[in-house]
Amino acid sequence: MSSFVLALLLLPFIGAIVTFVVGKLNKKIPFFLAYIFSIVLFVDVVYLFSVYEQPFVIDYEWFRFGENALPFGIYIDKLSLIMLLIATGLGLLDIHFSHDYMKEEKDQARYYAKMLFFIGGMILLVSAKELLGLFVGWEFMGLASYLLISFWHYNKAPADAGVAAFLYTKFGDIFLFAAIGLLFYFTKTLDIATLNHLAATNQIDSTLMYVIAIFIFIAAIGKSGQFPLFPWLMRAMEGPTTVSALIHGATMVNSGIYIVARMFDFYVASQALIVVAAVAALSAFVGATSALVQSEMKKVLAYSTMSHLSLAFIGLGAGSLAAGMTHLVNHAIFKALLFLSAGAVILVAHHTKDMWKLGALGKKLFLVALFMGMGILSLSGLPPFSGFYSKDAVILSTLTNPQTFGLISSLTLIAGVLSIAYGGRLWVLLFVSPQKDEKLHNSIKTPSLFWIALPLGVMAVLTLALGFFQEELISFITSTKGSEEHIGWLFPFMMGVIVFFAFLVWFFYYKRLDLLQKVSAQPLMKTIHQILFHGYYVERMIEWFVQTIILGVVTSFVAFIEKNIIDKAVNGVVWLSYKVFLLFGLSKSSQVSNQVGGMVLGVVVLVFVMLVRNFI
Repeated sequence: MSSFVLALLLLPFIGAIVTFVVGKLNKKIPFFLAYIFSIVLFVDVVYLFSVYEQPFVIDYEWFRFGENALPFGIYIDKLSLIMLLIATGLGLLDIHFSHDYMKEEKDQARYYAKMLFFIGGMILLVSAKELLGLFVGWEFMGLASYLLISFWHYNKAPADAGVAAFLYTKFGDIFLFAAIGLLFYFTKTLDIATLNHLAATNQIDSTLMYVIAIFIFIAAIGKSGQFPLFPWLMRAMEGPTTVSALIHGATMVNSGIYIVARMFDFYVASQALIVVAAVAALSAFVGATSALVQSEMKKVLAYSTMSHLSLAFIGLGAGSLAAGMTHLVNHAIFKALLFLSAGAVILVAHHTKDMWKLGALGKKLFLVALFMGMGILSLSGLPPFSGFYSKDAVILSTLTNPQTFGLISSLTLIAGVLSIAYGGRLWVLLFVSPQKDEKLHNSIKTPSLFWIALPLGVMAVLTLALGFFQEELISFITSTKGSEEHIGWLFPFMMGVIVFFAFLVWFFYYKRLDLLQKVSAQPLMKTIHQILFHGYYVERMIEWFVQTIILGVVTSFVAFIEKNIIDKAVNGVVWLSYKVFLLFGLSKSSQVSNQVGGMVLGVVVLVFVMLVRNFI
């Protein structure tokens, strides 16, 4: 069995090297190499899933110094298997979709090599037994995300977006590295299961646990695009849409939630879950409201990712591992479906991303509209789609937990119901609203059924079918039965609000666009629109803080040191040299009295030194 586990860990990186080197010989080869490797990886995971009885454990030792050793073990349990299925399954569909989407790209060897490397980083992260191995996979994904987001690095926007992703996530990574150092210093272990046990049995200082839990959560905030470190997530839309689907659906953004879920017992013992829930609730609200006004379809989905990942964090923060992880799984599928559906529209619309320039695409792109509509319904939380069950479970967990009931549950509820508003707006503007550009509309052709529609159909069926297996999913992840707890008014309330917002979307974006324009022209609405459109200006505030406060303080300090220490030291040397020159100049006087006086002074000094030496 260990051979299958090792193959799973090594094949993505071997495949990346082979795809890049061999792919340079022919532009068509990289896709098929990456496709074959991704199929093998998915089959490997499916096999491990089918034979799973107990966790697969492989222990390695990275290196040893004195009595201390840094282990590098592999631990694959049910939670890991679910994440591996998401990473390899959605990764396979993403590469399949890339056949047509990246067909015109000249440097395909570089693209597919990076995709495999990215998947490999996620596999390593979720398979790590210790935090050290998890950190290596964490950094691999950070590097791969930078390379993929800035894939078109010869253009300024993608290059800047890649740097932004790197800097925002690295800020969080510093805290994860610090947490690992603290844990190793105080506990002498980085084994995740051992740390959970030590925390649950109160063998770690409570203050230390709280600090470490917050440090790890800061890293998770950066990786999963939560408030306030979310601006990179929006700028990442400058990369290929297939990359957006992989980052926002299957891999990178899920890693922050995964690490909190993997250390769930540690977080419970540290009493830091309320912080997780509070930050996530704010993030969910900011993401949902900002998604309402975006004009680019990928930006809508990016803010939606921020909001729905927050819902998964809220589920964990409210104490429900089942709610948080099932929403993570469901979100991964329907969000990858939505991004690739947007990619299909962008592909046939000659890379037009602005929804207001499109419209009336339902007839020409019937299957894309159908499958994307199913993703929207799951996103919005309508039964029987999978998103309905997990989103309601998250909201329920906040309402039944005294710590999260109130502001946190209210923000969660608002973010949950707004999904139908921005999701429905996206779908209506693309597929049923009047066409805006006749020339562009006439040039649109039906995409490939096999390369484009097939992966969309697979994910659409999955997000529908998974709704009927939520109990089994919860049981598999948590080894417990699904909760029977419910609130009688929650379901009719959610359905009523969803229907109300769906009506508003249909009325304003299809029936009365003219009325929408009149409302939007009001000064107050313009101001609100600008605030939401720019994500509450968080990125600008961060830039101002860095440039004005941090860099300003640093430059002022450097200027002070240069002026008051370095300059004065240099000038002092000149002054001292001049005084020494004057002193020694006295010995060169031509007057006999001065020379005799100097000789006498020298004799006195020598006699004094000899006397002192004899006494000592």
